[in-house]
Amino acid sequence: MDMEIKIDELISNGKWIKNDIGMGRVQCSKMVKDAKELLILIVSDTLDTPICSMVEKILVVSNEIIIFYDGQYVQKVEKSEYERYKQFLDHEEWKIIFNKGVIKELIKNKMISEDQGFYVEMHETLEQYMKNGYDKKSSDTICNKYHL
Repeated sequence: MDMEIKIDELISNGKWIKNDIGMGRVQCSKMVKDAKELLILIVSDTLDTPICSMVEKILVVSNEIIIFYDGQYVQKVEKSEYERYKQFLDHEEWKIIFNKGVIKELIKNKMISEDQGFYVEMHETLEQYMKNGYDKKSSDTICNKYHL
């Protein structure tokens, strides 16, 4: 499947991506597009609050999509900011992301994407992936489309 289409579907289906981040920890993220940029919302049972960051770059590596976000400038998502995020999250999702056991609740409410091959990383690891090889043409096409 065309990687651009996979990204478009990920954004339009409004589902969360579940990633194992090691040592038994799991995070879920949701990529959204506002008028200017791509953003990634991230929740985890180890985070005190959801966070949001700009998507910095997207690489295609071995037919998988790796979404890199700016780990230095993440913003805490506060419970009082629903108006700011309501175009991306419905009221039920909003309540879930501020509760303990957020991952279990997202799974229970079928808010996790069944699609495989999406990973989310901080941009600090970008250089490592670029050195180890990636699909430059597909990656550049996606990044150009989303102005990354």
